[in-house]
Amino acid sequence: MKLKKYMRLPQYEVGKYQQESLGQVQALFSQAFGGRRLSVRMLKWQMEDNPCLQKRATTLWQEDTLVAYNALTPSYAVLDGKEVVAAVSGTTMADVHFPGASLQLFTECARQNRDISIIYGFPNHNSYGITVKYLDHRYVGDVSFWTAQAVRTEASDKIKEFFSFSDEYEGISKELSKEHEFIKIRKSAFLNWRFFLKPEYEYRGFEFVDEKGKHGYIVVDIYVENEVKQLQVVDIIADSPNVMKQLLLYSIHLAYQWSCEVVKLWLTSENYEDVLVESGFVYGEHPFAMTVWNQDLNIKKSYITMADSDIF
Repeated sequence: MKLKKYMRLPQYEVGKYQQESLGQVQALFSQAFGGRRLSVRMLKWQMEDNPCLQKRATTLWQEDTLVAYNALTPSYAVLDGKEVVAAVSGTTMADVHFPGASLQLFTECARQNRDISIIYGFPNHNSYGITVKYLDHRYVGDVSFWTAQAVRTEASDKIKEFFSFSDEYEGISKELSKEHEFIKIRKSAFLNWRFFLKPEYEYRGFEFVDEKGKHGYIVVDIYVENEVKQLQVVDIIADSPNVMKQLLLYSIHLAYQWSCEVVKLWLTSENYEDVLVESGFVYGEHPFAMTVWNQDLNIKKSYITMADSDIF
């Protein structure tokens, strides 16, 4: 840590997730994010229902005032060939009237969660400056949007909508771990929780199925930004480049059918760059930096999609 010169900053009382403080978490969220609202239902879903680990939030207090809050979303993953628990650092907020709260918050979060093998995040500008400069979080690269125009596209008749995940995708993700330093294990219980049980979101899933079984899926939703309707591929996985291409083309087909202008997705793996280009996707804007807490990671040899963030 690089905190010696900052040790005179105030120290706040440290806490964890508690149901009785959810109202204060909501108030701090609204203050930090320009009046936006965070529902109790969403907080409980994130903190209490995750089938991997629950209640991974760090809080700071000054007497009865909530000063800062950070939430982790744990998941099972493979890191350098070993099955581990990973976590994305998501909702983070600190009251600007309390100096040093952000520094102490991240430090305490790391201390409380030493049983998690890798913690990563996609910090905003303010958090990035704090965590990289003072806390040794490693910048590992930018996560870019791949973008395709929504045009009429022939769609495979082997791709159908589905409403619950089965166990096949755990095996596919473990097989892909042989080619990637880091990948989230697609366990069915976690996927159902992440997509089909998440409140206030309307994800839809489509999977590639033939007589031999299930070979891949996409999860999509609709997002409007600056009056532009876009289809987001929140997650995608496939057991072969051909299935990956068919799923990518299907996302373009859906976007056209649903009157979207563009398709956007994250996919950091260098293994699929050619398939993405062949399918009509262009490597585009870089709005998100990825950081890893206190270790390195080769982002190009990692399998990162929007589902690895808590933003989408």
